[in-house]
Formats: sequence, structure tokens, C-alpha cells
Amino acid sequence: MIEAKTTSKRPFFNKPDLIIFLAIIIAATALRLYQLDVRPFHHDEAAVGSFTYKLFTNGNYVYNPVFHGPFLYFLTASVFTILGDTVFASRLVPALTGVGMVLLVYPFRHYLGRLGWLITAAFFAFSPSFLYYSRFFRNDIFITFFTLTAVICAAKYFEKKNNPTRLIYIAIGSAALGLSVIAKENAYVTLALFAFPVGVYVLYRIWSGYHTRHERYDTIALIEKNMFNFLMDAGLFVVVFLAIFVVFYSYFFKDLEAVKGATFSAFSHWYEMHEMERIGGPLYYYFPLLFLYELPIALFGFVGSIEYAARFIKTRDDPIMAFVVYWLAASLAAYSYLGEKVPWLILHPLLPAILIAGAYLGETLPSLKQRPRWSEAVFMVILISSSSFFLYTSYNLNYKNYSDPSEPLIQASQPPQKFQEFLTTLHETAELHKGYHTEIQVADVEMETQLLWQIRHYKNVKWRIDLETDPVLDAPIIIVHDTDVDYVEQVVSDKYHRLDSARMAWYWYSMEDINYKFVMYRWMNRPQSEYGVVLFYR
Repeated sequence: MIEAKTTSKRPFFNKPDLIIFLAIIIAATALRLYQLDVRPFHHDEAAVGSFTYKLFTNGNYVYNPVFHGPFLYFLTASVFTILGDTVFASRLVPALTGVGMVLLVYPFRHYLGRLGWLITAAFFAFSPSFLYYSRFFRNDIFITFFTLTAVICAAKYFEKKNNPTRLIYIAIGSAALGLSVIAKENAYVTLALFAFPVGVYVLYRIWSGYHTRHERYDTIALIEKNMFNFLMDAGLFVVVFLAIFVVFYSYFFKDLEAVKGATFSAFSHWYEMHEMERIGGPLYYYFPLLFLYELPIALFGFVGSIEYAARFIKTRDDPIMAFVVYWLAASLAAYSYLGEKVPWLILHPLLPAILIAGAYLGETLPSLKQRPRWSEAVFMVILISSSSFFLYTSYNLNYKNYSDPSEPLIQASQPPQKFQEFLTTLHETAELHKGYHTEIQVADVEMETQLLWQIRHYKNVKWRIDLETDPVLDAPIIIVHDTDVDYVEQVVSDKYHRLDSARMAWYWYSMEDINYKFVMYRWMNRPQSEYGVVLFYR
């Protein structure tokens, strides 16, 4: 009987590698924690923050697929109990998870090669996308962390085979997938993408077993021979997954009814978003983002994909990297097809692309001297120039243009000077009156998402003031949409000051915008569009 090949390990590492890896980890940590609370909360961060604050203060939580699963809320509420409900505390868990992405490269190093695993770690540490969304209070960084954990556990499981230690990897891998599902609903996309090749392989083994006259080595025979181990492994996987699913979605057994509808709600929400294309985009939406922000990963990831796919087809060698190539292609296809196009979803195809690019560069760089000098020179020029642009873009996005709507990866942002001045003036006005007990009237319904977090400590907020039926505007702080300014100025007394601001800004892009000045400096030849909001304060 010929045993199926499951792994292909590259050379091990030495001590200098560990020193380099430690330096990368330190850099990744510093980059993620530095000025973590300087950038104003994004619109979506404020929504998640308000739900977390309710859980933190009142213990109230009800699953809503619009705002995703309970993992982020429960974990961050725990952080609030230690550090308080601050912007830094909110972003701390995503930041540390981003560092965790770098750490996960270590147990996967055998499949990436001695040089490849260090390049991969550096890509995760400095990636504009991974760095930005590690400093962002949203769920996608958790999905990528748990997905990579599950892939590592699957590889280790096949290494161990009948060794009892395989159960450890089953438990950890199942837990990772379970935590992924309770973090965000697109985890089901990942599960489907991973289940597909497994199903195809099983069908292939069954088909080949029934259509060969040689020794029977089909999946059914294999399961029959190892029935006890199969049942034990499958049972452990299911038990761990369901335990996590039930505990979190039931709010620690306080609402078992919520468990029944959680999966259906998740699927129905994503299907609805796909059909309505609330935030739509072309099929190629993620490709320009990859080349604009992750240039060396995009280039060498795609070239490496061709290399590993051809190698596997020809020799059946390196099945792990062949799977990663499938993972990249399937992720790009799935997220390109889905009607909801948002920039943070780029992390999911970017994850396997980084693994491929790192492994490919790790193999190619040592062999360059065997190539013609011109070929070596061209390769190094492409690598150095693309990597320089990669670092330059990462710096600009994360520490310079972090609230600039001309950065496509941000999607929409608060103009930092305007919005910060708005918040500062609001708090200073409240201090002149009754502090957190100062009355605030909010007439702009669309501002609730932001303000539920930004003014969470205020005790006397009047929401949804109807300017037509409730013309009494006499609170020390009044917040209205800019289209209602003329009416409000006629109603309020002359003791009020006016401050024009904006809660969100964005650009609608066209092909004419793609030029050298935009690529290098994010220069736009027109003013940004804004959702205007006006503060009247006394």
C-alpha cells in the first residue's frame, strides 16, 4: 500500500533566525501599539464600541448579525474592566491579535522554508492592510488569526497521523474555527472553502477505489480500518466546536433560544447584503487594492502560485503549498463574487497570498546566483522597488493619512481636524454647564452611531429631536444635520455659537483618478464629499 504524502518540509532554522524573528515581533508590537488611540473612531468602530459599552455597563447583549458575533464584545468588555472604556482599550485586542499573526508563522515555518518564514513574518508585521486593521476595532483580524491557526492545526494533524498528540491539534483547530464563527459571519465562507477540497478528495478516493483492480485503498476502507480513531477525532472536533458555539451565542447559557437562530440569521444577513449590494463594487474590486497596498505580496504571491500549482500537478510534491494556492484562488473568487465590497475583507485573500509570497521568495533568493546576471539584477530591482513602495505605503496609511478618505483602504472616515474639534468643543461646553449631566439634544438621527460611543458617559441626552413637531431647542448642546442649519438658527437664541463639522468623508473614484500623484501621494483634484453635521453650543 502506498501511503499518501501529506507534508513537505523545508530546511530548519538556526539561532540567528530566532534573533531576526524576535526583532520582527518587537517591531510588529511597537507598530501596532504606537499612537493606537490617536485616530478618531471610524463610523463602524463607534457602532461596535457602543454595543461593547452596553455590555460592559449593563450586561446587555443580543446577537445582531449586522454588528457580527459576540467574540469581540465579550473579550473587549473584559479588557474594559481592567483598563477602562477607552479607545486604546478597544483597539488593544485587535492590535495584539495582529502581533499573533506574526507569531503564528513560527509553527508553520517548516512549510515556508528557512528564509521564507522570516520573510512571511515580516510581511505580516509591515503589511499596510494587516497593520491598519490590527489597529482597527473590527472583527476581520480575528477571522484571519483563527483561520491560520486552523490551517496550521490541520497540517500538524496529518503529520501526527495515529499519534495520540493529534488530538491536541484537533481540539485547537476546532476551537479556532468555532471562535472564528462567533467572531464574524464570513467565517462560514472560510468553512465552505476549506470543506470543498476535502469533499472532492473523499469523492476521488471513493471513485478511484471502485475503479481500480489494484489493491483497494479507498476512503471507505481506510475509515473501516481506523473506525475508532476516526470516531474519536470527529467526535472531539464536533464537541469542541459546538461547545464554543453554544456558550457564546447563548450568552453563557442565559439565552439558549438565541443559539437556534444564530446560523440562520448569519446566512440570511449575508445573503441579503449580497443581493442588495449595499456597498457594491466591480468583480475586480480587491485586485487594485492588492497592487496599490501590497505590491510585493501581490507580485510574488501570484508568481509563486503558478510555480507551486505547476509543481504539484507535475510531481504531487508540496501538497500544503498547493492547498494554500487553492485557498488564495478560492478566496479571491468568493469575495469578488459577493455583492458586499468593503476594504477590510481584503485580509482574507491576502492571508494565503502572504504565505505564498514568503515561501516563494525564500526559495528563489538563494538560487538567484545560478541565474544569468541580468535576470538576477531584474529580480532584485523588482523586489527592492516593490518592497520600498510597500513600506512607504504602510507608513502613509497608518501614521500619516490614517483618516484621509483618499486612502481606498479606509472606505470612509471622519475628517480628523473637523471631527476632533467637534468633540473637544462638545466636552468643553459640557464642563461649563453640568458636566456629564449636561442636556444634549440630537436632531440628526444618522449621528447616533457615532455619538452612542462618543458621548456614552453623558446622562441627559435627548435623541431623535423632531425639528417640525418639537421646536423647543434650548439645551446647552444641540446637534443637527447641516441641511437643518437655517431653521435652527432662526429658533435658537443669539447666545449660541455654531461649529460646522462632518461625521464622515469619502470619494467616489473613477479611472481618471488613477495617476502618479494619487499612487504616490493620494492627491485628489477635487474636494471630498462629506456628511455635514453642525454643533450649536451655549
